[in-house]
Amino acid sequence: MIRLKIIVIIIFFLILNMPLKPQTMGDFRELIPLPSKDTLIINRGLGDWWFGANGGVNADYFFSKLIMPLTDPIFDPSIPPEYKDSMINYPAGFGIGYYAGLFAEWNPKGSDWGVSLSLFLQDFRSGTAETTPSKDTTKESYEAITDFNYVSVSPSARYNFSIPGLYSFGGFDLDFITGSKLINRYKFKNTGNIDHDKKNVISPQNFRLGFHLGISYEFLVADISHKYRILFSPYLSLNGGTSVISDSGSSRNTLFARIGLIIKLGPDDVKKDTLAFNPNYKPPPDAYATARRESGPFFGGFEEILLAYEAKPVERSQVSEEVAEKSTIDVTEKVTTTTEPQRKITIRAGQRKTYFFPSSASTSLTNDAKEYLDNVAEFLKANPSSTVRIVGHSDDQGTFSQNQKRSEDRAKQVVQYLVSKGIASGRLFPRGDGARVPVGDNRSEDGRKRNRRVEILIVQ
Repeated sequence: MIRLKIIVIIIFFLILNMPLKPQTMGDFRELIPLPSKDTLIINRGLGDWWFGANGGVNADYFFSKLIMPLTDPIFDPSIPPEYKDSMINYPAGFGIGYYAGLFAEWNPKGSDWGVSLSLFLQDFRSGTAETTPSKDTTKESYEAITDFNYVSVSPSARYNFSIPGLYSFGGFDLDFITGSKLINRYKFKNTGNIDHDKKNVISPQNFRLGFHLGISYEFLVADISHKYRILFSPYLSLNGGTSVISDSGSSRNTLFARIGLIIKLGPDDVKKDTLAFNPNYKPPPDAYATARRESGPFFGGFEEILLAYEAKPVERSQVSEEVAEKSTIDVTEKVTTTTEPQRKITIRAGQRKTYFFPSSASTSLTNDAKEYLDNVAEFLKANPSSTVRIVGHSDDQGTFSQNQKRSEDRAKQVVQYLVSKGIASGRLFPRGDGARVPVGDNRSEDGRKRNRRVEILIVQ
């Protein structure tokens, strides 16, 4: 009973601490500069093989006939002869149990189907059933206590739904009994509750063939050394099968639900590639973009939406020294009744640009960011060897998983926008750093605003 309580506490502690949203389980990409100036590209995805442990608790329902002798003269020779053949037919009953064992799975990447095997080295199932108490003052009744220990082998097939991490499974259970305890308990009241236990000599089935159907949701818990991943898979299953007791005219059977957790470890599927360094590369001329407002009056002090621009590469000598000496984004505005403000944006290799988001949950790009990305797209088209590294960030206003998801979504928004402008996704390297790299104080709104950002770096 102590072991059962410990297992129940551990299972519920793990379930209560599960993230509301899963971390990304898909592909990771790493860029590693080499001494040769080449860049090593490592793409890591989920592997096909997983190994781990499987355990949890059972909720058992015992039904159908359970006929047990009132007692056994071997254990109680004082019983009068007229009662030696008396039998008790017990009603349905309930019980609990626990199980623990090993787990292996083959789940091919990109496939809807997979297979697994669980080996439960300890599979305990317990149940009780009690007759109706007598109506006199003694309240006499009989209680059957049935405990079974099994070693179980459970092959399963799984089907992966379109929702990432969600899958159903089903298969067979091969139960081999390793121990049992069957007891008749005579209960009555006589100035207090009195119980008499009598061991029963009927035998359970040595082998039981069963089935199970269930549903599970797996999520990433840890990424180990950039080589392995640990997944948690809480699940619920319904189990049934052949009779557990068929002696003495009995046909006792059981249905039970398993509430469990699979902890599995698997190696990543790793693919490597090298982006060669080009010693003959010559930097192209910087690309500048000008923008003008198409309609509407201009009011000083208010940010305007620039609806049209044109971008073209020009020689550095054509750019005024004032623009060249400033930051990579230079704005010159002149307000008259007839002249519209002009904006010049410089795009060059090695340039890093940061854009911020108005709220903790927002992931949509601002108009300023889209305007800048329009010019980045033109630069990338003019420089086919250039790539872009995109890093999303979040403030700390959320759970770890929520902040991670927001940072990834912000980086994905940049990728999707550049792809929509004709840039190949293979030239874009996004990632999300969650709230792990703050540049401002999360205790203030100004600091949090600086932290919810996306950084865009042009790499040659």
